[in-house]
Amino acid sequence: EPTAMLDPQGRREVISTVMELCRQEKITVLLITHYMEEATLADRVIVMDSGSIVMSGTPRQIFSRYEELASYGLEVPQVTRLACELANEGVPVRRDVLTAEELVQSICGAM
Repeated sequence: EPTAMLDPQGRREVISTVMELCRQEKITVLLITHYMEEATLADRVIVMDSGSIVMSGTPRQIFSRYEELASYGLEVPQVTRLACELANEGVPVRRDVLTAEELVQSICGAM
């Protein structure tokens, strides 16, 4: 968890450096985090429970399973949670949004 105990700016700098390293060196980095916004930047997300893999997929695939993640004590990014709650209230929005921009586009596209 390289970003644990860092302030938001420090977290952004570490994640930016890791992403640049991956791009330049064409390497894979395994990053463990409890910050779901960081996980949205990954190519693949793996959710583990008691040492076993319980979910695996793209961030969009994983975070659209809001209720299942909650059963493992995990949150989704705040914007994804908002989209899911809006959808549960009957607002025609996508449940798999990962950014505020995607949520705005989903809401505006539904109007």
